[in-house]
Amino acid sequence: MEHLVTIGIPVYNVEPYVEKCLLSVLNQTYQHLEVLVVDDCSTDKSLDVVLRLKEQHPNGHWIKVVRQPRNMGVSEARNVVIGLANGEYLYFLDSDDFVEAQTIEMMVCHAEDNNADVVHASSRTFIMRTGSYSGCYAYPLYKVVAGKGAFANLVCKSLRANVSTLPFNVLFRIQFLRRYNLKFFGRNSEEFLFFSAYYAKVERAVLMPDVTYYYVIRDKSLMGYNSRDLIPVDEIRERFLVNERMTMGCGSVKEESFYCVHCAKVMKYKFRAVCVALRHRKRFSEWLTDSEIHKELRHPASLKEILHFRRYRWYNLAFYIVAHLPSAVSVKLCYIVGKIIHWI
Repeated sequence: MEHLVTIGIPVYNVEPYVEKCLLSVLNQTYQHLEVLVVDDCSTDKSLDVVLRLKEQHPNGHWIKVVRQPRNMGVSEARNVVIGLANGEYLYFLDSDDFVEAQTIEMMVCHAEDNNADVVHASSRTFIMRTGSYSGCYAYPLYKVVAGKGAFANLVCKSLRANVSTLPFNVLFRIQFLRRYNLKFFGRNSEEFLFFSAYYAKVERAVLMPDVTYYYVIRDKSLMGYNSRDLIPVDEIRERFLVNERMTMGCGSVKEESFYCVHCAKVMKYKFRAVCVALRHRKRFSEWLTDSEIHKELRHPASLKEILHFRRYRWYNLAFYIVAHLPSAVSVKLCYIVGKIIHWI
């Protein structure tokens, strides 16, 4: 018996890319699919492309279009998908990316064989400007991770990204998402927050070395700061707000053995946001103050907790100290370190 899989695709102004994306879905070898396309008030002809494929493609009946009342960002679009999905499994796909024809068939097979909450597969980067492929995120070996805390311990094995933190190219069991009321927050910088909210709850996971997903790098993607001369300051403030929510969420794993590493990962992620802010500071639409940047460095743990950490104690302690320096000193120190490690 085939299990219905929902593929969620947020769409916003991706007219040149969305046909390739949808064709890669409609031509899947796995046939028991529903495709939830959430149009986030596109101002180009993206929706026309979707509706044409819905009408003309032999599998166009898989497509269900949901139109947002206003532009609300990719997070809310994904939340709509979680709420409306009829499938037993859910797979997110960005509307400018594309997948291999066997992607869903392979992932469902491994999910069923292992009763997995999540299945992660490998991906490659496709550079639109040159038409070339490069490495993105690959798992070296096929691996089944089973047992309470096993997936979290793998994630927190080190500060390296041992598991992809991105929400796409992951097959989720929808019951898992709904059991823990897992949702996205923010507009465009929410991926690590979502990952940090779910990884400790996973009891069975599969990691696949097979490349199933192609992440497209385009010149004017939502994720790029470098292509713009003027950046709305609300974008970085939104990222800081998302990170503050992630900081507050650290308390949910306070009693776990990997809490020290979780805190270190959160601080590494937040420090990267600080470096992004400092690198582009002169191009924001209004001045980002030292106090705003300094607030981003707040550590989720107390000094007493940090002193009892068994791993990454000095790493966490360094961030804790920097966060308690005067704003101007703290920001200057971050700038110097960011330059040294080439994050600025």
